[in-house]
Amino acid sequence: MGIRVTGLIAVATVICALGTGVYMQRTADLQRAPSAQQASAPLPTEPETGKLVLQDLTFTSARPDTHRQRQPLRDVDTSLLQCASTLNLTAIDNAMLQVELSAPCRAGERFTLHHGGVMVTYALDAEGDFRGVLPAFTKRAVVIADFASGRDLDASVMVEDLEQVERVVMHWQGRSGLELHALEFGATYGSAGHVWKGSEPGQGAGEVLFLGDPDQVAAHLVQVYTLPKASGYGAVNISVEAEITDANCDQAVAAQLIERRDDRLRTRDLVLNIPDCSAVGDFLVLNNLVESLKIASN
Repeated sequence: MGIRVTGLIAVATVICALGTGVYMQRTADLQRAPSAQQASAPLPTEPETGKLVLQDLTFTSARPDTHRQRQPLRDVDTSLLQCASTLNLTAIDNAMLQVELSAPCRAGERFTLHHGGVMVTYALDAEGDFRGVLPAFTKRAVVIADFASGRDLDASVMVEDLEQVERVVMHWQGRSGLELHALEFGATYGSAGHVWKGSEPGQGAGEVLFLGDPDQVAAHLVQVYTLPKASGYGAVNISVEAEITDANCDQAVAAQLIERRDDRLRTRDLVLNIPDCSAVGDFLVLNNLVESLKIASN
């Protein structure tokens, strides 16, 4: 990515972050579409039972007919079984979680996944299914699927390789225009080792994933940078960029930075005052928000 510095001045308020550099740079945009909702079938009601009154009984020597057929039971309503919802988690490479959600009677419904302080918003597909990934933050990872209609789901799984990665996450809500960039082991912008959501697979030792559906209402969105510790040694510099768009110009944008390094979580809040709309198309670049990741040689 080429850099073009402009003379625009922006004010950035960073909670718990010192020495933030701000300058401008050019680039492009973001997009996606909403959802519906369906309810499950009602429980079958119990049949009413009356009283049987015995009177005027006459005893005879006739034996009762023990082979008389019983009345057949009425059909069972299987709609509740068909509407059962499930959430399954699988631990996969680089301390990531494979999330599989099935809710046939909630097709198209919006939901938010919660784990380790991170929230990511999606919608179920037309069959009521979802398949995606989340970054793990704890060895015993618990994930909650929060539906607007209630009846939340949860699941947990053990993550065995969590100590083998370094991880930085940026989390925000709505169309903020934020981006996470990593310059690995002395890389410069646009070279091998410059990793961001738009870089090619294999561009660097680590990877930046964009998670969430920005077309959902008030969507919680995430960018996560994951670096395997065995991938090399040296420093990795992390920066945050904010594209100035029609959706965020002349507004305050809030985000949260979550770092997992040396088996500890660190969370910091970030507030940016985006310049006015005459600067649409430019970028704010903020350095030194995240301390450089340092990978030691083995």
